[in-house]
Amino acid sequence: KDINNEVAGKADVLLVPNLETGNSLSKIMVYFMNACAAGFVVGGKVPVVVTSRADNAESRLASIAAAIIAA
Repeated sequence: KDINNEVAGKADVLLVPNLETGNSLSKIMVYFMNACAAGFVVGGKVPVVVTSRADNAESRLASIAAAIIAA
């Protein structure tokens, strides 16, 4: 869309409005962009790591690392 901004295309974190949107977005990024997905849930006393049965070791480790940083 020809967006001219110093942060355009350089996001470290993506926020989504609900679980369904987040799931779709993450699957698109993993399958079509070869992204490493990391997921965890916040809002409780401690972050909860969320992994998929299809996640590889890199994604599982990234989820744990991100949750530790958020704790």
